Amino acid sequence: MKFHQPQLSRRGLLSAAALGVPALGLAGALNLAAVPKAHAAPSVQAFVEKALSCVGCAYVWGAEGPWEFDCSGLITWALRQVGVEMPHQSGQQIARCNYQPLEDALATYGALLWKPGHIGISLGDGRALEARDETSGVNIFPASDTLWSYGGMVPELDYNGGGGGGGGGGALPVDGYWGSATTSKLQELLGTTVDGVVSSQSSHWQSQNPGLASGWEWVADSAATGSPVIQALQSKVGVTADGLIGPGTISAIQSYYGTPVDGVFSEGSACIMAMQTALNAGRV
Repeated sequence: MKFHQPQLSRRGLLSAAALGVPALGLAGALNLAAVPKAHAAPSVQAFVEKALSCVGCAYVWGAEGPWEFDCSGLITWALRQVGVEMPHQSGQQIARCNYQPLEDALATYGALLWKPGHIGISLGDGRALEARDETSGVNIFPASDTLWSYGGMVPELDYNGGGGGGGGGGALPVDGYWGSATTSKLQELLGTTVDGVVSSQSSHWQSQNPGLASGWEWVADSAATGSPVIQALQSKVGVTADGLIGPGTISAIQSYYGTPVDGVFSEGSACIMAMQTALNAGRV
């Protein structure tokens, strides 16, 4: 991140402080006025949210998105989406970070985890997001699967107050399963009754959507009348607000969060993870 410096010498600034701004003259005053303010650092939450949106994408050595990635390419791409440039090489990436012992990095949401030849992103709760290999692609894994050496914090990111994946401080686990806690947070932000229940849903869709977990009330198709929180979410994503989940609504939600669209909430759904990350950031 580059910051523009005032076009005044240190002596000139000291003189101005002693004599008052008028002593700078019109040109000097204009120079000071023209100095742009530094932008706030992007949040670690935004960085991780972008990276999580790539879950399910393919691993291709040397690729940096938007649909194919290698380990360092995923980090380069996700950081670029929030305005941070990072070289596409794992050793160079960790060298640019503020060093963390491995134990600290594993507990830090959005810290980078490194071992020779490989890099990933800590979710702060014992899991890591990695573009691992051709078989696994981009996915979330137990951090203990990899013999990480140490970690680091990206200096351009704001790590204060960010963190959606750890489950601490009331944050949702970003696990891709839509259960009662996710429903409660949706209800809170959408302004419907908060009870953690998605009421009166057609049982026809239950087995086809294993990413829908606790708190879903499944009833016979003929008895399904819909849920206020689904109705509010449907209005948000721009589909008919009948309160009933189904392929059309799921596809609209997937499109809204920018994840692959297939009309199904699978186990560890990338769309649900993107939604959980957004909810942890206080938005739908």
